[in-house]
Amino acid sequence: MVGSLLLLGALSAAGQQRADSLRQRADSAAADTIPVRPGATGPADTIPGAASDTLNTDTIFYNLPRLRGETPTGWERGVWTWDADDLQAAGATTLAELVQDVPGMLPLRGGDYGTPLGVSAFGLGGGRIRILRDGFELTPLEGGSTDLGRIGLGGISRVRLERNPGEIVIRLTDLQYDDGRPYSLVEAGTGDLSTNFFRGTFADPTTFAGSVALALERSDTQGPRGNEPGSRNGSWLRYQLHHGDAAGLEVELHRMSNKNSITDYAAKGTRTDWAIRGSARLAPWLVAEAYTGKSSYKVDDSRAAYLREGGSVSQTGVSASLGADPLWARGEFRHFGGVGLPSYRLDLSAGADTRLGGWSGALERASWPGRATSAGRVQAWSAPFLGVLSAFGSWESGTYGARTGPILGPPLPDTSSADTTSTTTAADTTPPGPLFRVSDRTALRFGARVSWRGFDLSAARLREKADSLLPLGLEMDRGSPALPGGERSGWEVWASLPMPLDGLSLQGSVQEWDSAWSYLPKRMYKGAFVFHDTFLSTGDLELWCTLGVRGRDAMSVRQVVGEQVDPNTGAVSPELANVPFFQDWYGLIQIRIVTVRLFVGWDNFTLRRDLQDFPGRILPVTRSYYGVRWTMWN
Repeated sequence: MVGSLLLLGALSAAGQQRADSLRQRADSAAADTIPVRPGATGPADTIPGAASDTLNTDTIFYNLPRLRGETPTGWERGVWTWDADDLQAAGATTLAELVQDVPGMLPLRGGDYGTPLGVSAFGLGGGRIRILRDGFELTPLEGGSTDLGRIGLGGISRVRLERNPGEIVIRLTDLQYDDGRPYSLVEAGTGDLSTNFFRGTFADPTTFAGSVALALERSDTQGPRGNEPGSRNGSWLRYQLHHGDAAGLEVELHRMSNKNSITDYAAKGTRTDWAIRGSARLAPWLVAEAYTGKSSYKVDDSRAAYLREGGSVSQTGVSASLGADPLWARGEFRHFGGVGLPSYRLDLSAGADTRLGGWSGALERASWPGRATSAGRVQAWSAPFLGVLSAFGSWESGTYGARTGPILGPPLPDTSSADTTSTTTAADTTPPGPLFRVSDRTALRFGARVSWRGFDLSAARLREKADSLLPLGLEMDRGSPALPGGERSGWEVWASLPMPLDGLSLQGSVQEWDSAWSYLPKRMYKGAFVFHDTFLSTGDLELWCTLGVRGRDAMSVRQVVGEQVDPNTGAVSPELANVPFFQDWYGLIQIRIVTVRLFVGWDNFTLRRDLQDFPGRILPVTRSYYGVRWTMWN
């Protein structure tokens, strides 16, 4: 695969058009500068003596117009972003690995590579974790939530996480060009438990009358105890036509499959998403886009429980954004075609960010079969008073819908009368109950932040009320009933403390609740010593070092094991399974030399043997890994 990518890069570079036959990018830099190399800074990136009329080929490239307008990044606003350099520095092989260090985020792993994978925060379940890729919603096909094990990072240049108490939204942005030369990125590594992973990305901004980009990725392992082999394989392909930077059309396809040998899960599942998208900048302050596409899911498992699982869902949408600093507004409308999904979803948001502070608000409405759901959210924040103290707060309330299980194909014929020994009947593969559930939730979060001379401390008060708790709907908790809700209150703290050594800091977070909830431990914490610095006048040597810990209290998960009776009221409610205390000490070292990054990491190097997010699904006792990430131009 590496050789194929390099060959594609060489062929494309050889066939690249001459600079004078291409239109110069409208917002390109002056002719006496060249683009900064990834990770490089300093005077080496400028050519002061260049002729002013020289056309630099590296500035000739186009990107499709993108929607503007979003709440600024920050812990107090519950928003985190990773750009292309951040993604390489993080070194994550899955989306769940990337977001697991965000305060309050809880990864929910069905095992090692190839098993179902979810995330949660604030005890959120099905319908409350949304994944969008360039505006196209990756709808849940496997249950009430999208299986993150089938969402690849290949071809992704930006990830944005919005961690709201009532909803988690992860927005993925495909590769954006910042250089006119053909580009290749190779990431490869190996480690304990016969672990191997590879990701290759190639892009040519000026080929076939437009631009082409593709990515391949794979990760595989023998798993805990060396007898649970699993793998993930993915691909991404995109072609774009450009009308300068003012408008464009793109076609993209991404596919991810996973395999495992665990009898509790399907042996192999494949998710495929394709979309055709057009976007245009109608005015300096207005961008609009429209798209259509389809998401499909296929299971390769001969057991009766999986014979009907799988199918496809269509999606058509229009979006627009208005941006005139400091104000912005955004609207997104999606129409879905599929059983057990809303017929449409409307999302509206607006906000402002000024020198005195800012605000944002959002409304969403969805039309489910026989029921409409709606929710709203508002948040505000102040600018630091005297540059030190600021305040923030948010409130949200509404109803949310979710599927109860995977999408299904057409009903199977009932063959029980023809063959009494058959184990494959219509009753075996038809899920009981309604196709969707609705939950009502209200949440409040408010707090303050203190920043002074590199010291940063933020604290927030949390309150939640829900009428019911929905499962993720993935294979780990599929079929679990909706549980009675209730009220919870808690607090969370995040801090970054400077250390005497330049580039070194201590970062950490704690979240604690008055009592635990489903998928919500009473306490969870994360902390790490983080070192990052750049050396040499050219900036061609960079070093990252992280030594950290992730931990949580024992928690209940959505696997019903019996009934429990309230001694005060006599009410009977399901008794949930529990998983024990979790603590993972880890380390990561990464060195960049020009465009080559070498890395080595360790997970659970204290050898804790009972790490698990679901009963019986033990995670690897430890894993060390190492490899290279290499960016190549032309």
